[in-house]
Amino acid sequence: MAKIDGCADCHTPTVQVEEVKGMGLAGGQPFRGPWGNVASANITPDDTGIRNYTEDFFLLVLRTGVVNGQHLNPVMPVLAYQNLNDTDLKAVYSYLRSVPAVQHRVDNSLTPTDCKVCKQRHGGGDKNSAV
Repeated sequence: MAKIDGCADCHTPTVQVEEVKGMGLAGGQPFRGPWGNVASANITPDDTGIRNYTEDFFLLVLRTGVVNGQHLNPVMPVLAYQNLNDTDLKAVYSYLRSVPAVQHRVDNSLTPTDCKVCKQRHGGGDKNSAV
């Protein structure tokens, strides 16, 4: 389901249409438009991603577009996911829990800065260091 839903299309950073190695689903891909300047979230099971999301919380986020009282930016197509059935959303959650955890801080509340890890410019980019 996660592959069908296209999670990696937005949540995996790319440079010249090539995925940044080791950054699958780790976020940081910038999106600029009428919604502002935002970057995709890290949705890997790392502390900087969705490690602390329970299955119920994950379903709630995709159904409402709200995380801890904050609305997701409209570039996140919540409308495309909110009506999926529980079985499908739970399959996406299960898949995301199985992917490699990637330490990569992405924070859209901060001013975008260069990130050595994903080669993008996003909030919290300067908080990441290449290994």
